[in-house]
Amino acid sequence: MKVLVIGATGRVGRNLVEYALEQGHEVTAFARNIEDFSIEDPKLTTVKGDVLFPMLLKAVIPGHDAVISVIGIRKYSGPITLLSQGVGNVVEAMEASGVKRLITITGAGILQESEHQLIMDSLSFPPNLQNISLDHRRVYDSLQASKLDWTIACPAFMHAGERTKEYLVKADYYPKGAQNLISVQDAADFIVKELEENRFVKHRVGIAYSL
Repeated sequence: MKVLVIGATGRVGRNLVEYALEQGHEVTAFARNIEDFSIEDPKLTTVKGDVLFPMLLKAVIPGHDAVISVIGIRKYSGPITLLSQGVGNVVEAMEASGVKRLITITGAGILQESEHQLIMDSLSFPPNLQNISLDHRRVYDSLQASKLDWTIACPAFMHAGERTKEYLVKADYYPKGAQNLISVQDAADFIVKELEENRFVKHRVGIAYSL
């Protein structure tokens, strides 16, 4: 499979590139600061680019079988629109090129708390995560309105740990009996599995370690 990884130099993206290459996929790593990317492989192509420039996406996406977008932010204060703007540009470029499979990542706040309420709308949801979760909701809304075969990975709090390959997953809800924790490596592991298995097309997926 030929896969485009957007945000390839980030915490999740770098692991995604490594794991996808391990599985034999051809990978295009796309990021703003790609010059010093440390991974080398005959199946790897690097492209310098920015999701806020739609023409760059329209140039790089054609010819790929799937797109994985794992762009992230560093500041959680003030209005946040980078993720929804970036994914919106990705969706537009994918629909124009005919590439349909997209996997992206948000926080767990957009999972269902109950049938009629998201986790981010509950009274116990941390106020400092509200702005980023509002942008995650915009990502979810744009994908629901698209013609793509999308999946949104919604991991628990991510830390730098190990790749255990052992974690709970649940469509649209946070897994029962789960910690609020998962490693960056296992979040990337799930995304590569979903790329190959397509178990959760048009679903959000809660991902976390068991208690």
